[in-house]
Amino acid sequence: MIFDASWNDIMTKLFKKEAGQFFVSVTIRSLALGMVAIFEPIYLYLHFGKSVPHVLLFWSAFSGLFALTVVFGGRVMAKIGLKKTMLLSNVFYFIYYISLFFLSSVPILIPVALLSRAIGASLFWPAFHTDFVRIANSKNRAENVGKMSFVGLLAGIIGPVIGGLILTGLGYMSLFTVVLITLFTSNLPLLMSQERYEEYTDTYKGAWKRMFKNKDISISLASLGIEGAIDAFVWPIFIFTLGLSYGQMGAISTFTILISAMFAWYMGKIASRQNKYQLLNIGSMLLSLAWAAKLFVVDVASAFFGQTIYMITKTATMVPYRTILYNKASSKRGQADEFIIYREIIINLSRFLFLLILAGVFYFVSDLKVGFVIAIVASLGFSFLAKPYLVSLKKKI
Repeated sequence: MIFDASWNDIMTKLFKKEAGQFFVSVTIRSLALGMVAIFEPIYLYLHFGKSVPHVLLFWSAFSGLFALTVVFGGRVMAKIGLKKTMLLSNVFYFIYYISLFFLSSVPILIPVALLSRAIGASLFWPAFHTDFVRIANSKNRAENVGKMSFVGLLAGIIGPVIGGLILTGLGYMSLFTVVLITLFTSNLPLLMSQERYEEYTDTYKGAWKRMFKNKDISISLASLGIEGAIDAFVWPIFIFTLGLSYGQMGAISTFTILISAMFAWYMGKIASRQNKYQLLNIGSMLLSLAWAAKLFVVDVASAFFGQTIYMITKTATMVPYRTILYNKASSKRGQADEFIIYREIIINLSRFLFLLILAGVFYFVSDLKVGFVIAIVASLGFSFLAKPYLVSLKKKI
């Protein structure tokens, strides 16, 4: 009975507070995406006849459409509110996964899949980041970022294993169905809290002009987009070509996410006390070295080791990185949503151009580790976010 009372108290507090509802939503969504994230590029890889360039062109087109539609997402967010916008995004994710499954029999669904995924992302991510900026306490934002990373990764621990088991026993249609149900469930906690509205008035022209006003931030965000694209789209295909089964891939993902989840909580507390800019610089260099270590991956054991090192260093980098970005967005006050949409445009425009070029490279080069070399350089670009601080520090010295 004591356990039951304590558990009830925890659940009541969790769902009563807006931050708790937000974290529960993040946890459920991370579970959904964790089930499919590593397997989605492989599904496309097999669909396109094991053509890496075609897979990269698919994701390049998605990123380009995302960059174009994200301003539309901002306007929808202003009209119907943040929570409803996130809920609406799942309708388009539903269309996307249904289209994805029927690609083999109805190839014309490719543009439908691309557009629905882009609209879904443009609705969800600006609303998600804006909501977090408003919820997170500015004094404890680094710790809140650490908690968000922790709960997201914690849910992602069992996701790859579940996804691997479903794929092995039932196939992709069952996996997509379970992911969609879980995605819809993730928005229910948000509907329990009061709706938030943002007055988004930026034009397409104004949103795109911001790219050239903050060059250091833009370079950093472009680096984030490029490095993330290699991790999300090239790495899963690479380990699949090593001969790993879906179960082995899921197991590797699960263990590395477990380690990084524990580290995320710890990093959140460190980042709340230490200089976030210095932590970002250190993390950026370590992340670059982690990609260098992946150049030596040749089998299951080395893939396991390489991904473990990568996830730890990525977490060490992203907690201070996200904290700095959220602080910048928060400092914009009424224009926080404009800053976040600028962020999405830069990340996805850089991915669009990069994946387009990389697809051309892989038409002539078959070694996927070329992408790892690019990731080594892109990881160092994260530190451009800390450049204004370091320049001002040098002037004081």
